[in-house]
Amino acid sequence: MSEASFVRLPLETVVARYDRGARWYRAAEVSILFPHALRRKALARLELEPGDRVLEIGCGTGRNLPMLCDAVGESGEVIGVDVSRGMLARAQRWVTRHQRENVRLLCEDAAELALPDRVDAVLFSLSYSVLPDRARVLERAWEALAPNGRLAIMDAGLPAGPLGGLLAPFADAIATVFPGDPYSRPWEDLTRLSQSVRSEWFRLGLYFICTIRKPASSQGTPLSVVSD
Repeated sequence: MSEASFVRLPLETVVARYDRGARWYRAAEVSILFPHALRRKALARLELEPGDRVLEIGCGTGRNLPMLCDAVGESGEVIGVDVSRGMLARAQRWVTRHQRENVRLLCEDAAELALPDRVDAVLFSLSYSVLPDRARVLERAWEALAPNGRLAIMDAGLPAGPLGGLLAPFADAIATVFPGDPYSRPWEDLTRLSQSVRSEWFRLGLYFICTIRKPASSQGTPLSVVSD
């Protein structure tokens, strides 16, 4: 499959696959050689402080909830949004077990998200490439973000060059279970919001973190690119 031939699945299909695969999600991370330290790196880019309100879009089974809760403390709030009830059920188990009263889980389409109050940070963690309507979701996330707030996208994709071509069949196989677009380029999408985009690549370009800060005014700052 090539970038030109890649077809994004409708939302109903994505939800059904994640509902069925919720119990195997951790095993799927192992299959894609996901470096777990990347979660902490992404959270660090949000610069969370006690008392902050943070929104995670596509929170899934709640893999980031412990770290997000620790970062904002009891005085802060963590809002997790996911359209898969199967994934959210597992996240809710953690919330209930640890009696986290400052965690709110919402089962809804992030493209229709409308929060009553703005948040200090927004996180996409292995979720952005899965979204059927990324442009709409990103618009909603940007609206929810307070001025000077931070937004981070941590995800996986095919690297440029020969390595990307070699890995394409493997990416296609993974997408049959957990659908995602390996050709997504969130760093380009973010520049439509502001030029202050920081992009970092890891593991030979297979994984990346893109970070943006919402200006206090409408004027952005120059683009910067970082590699690792």
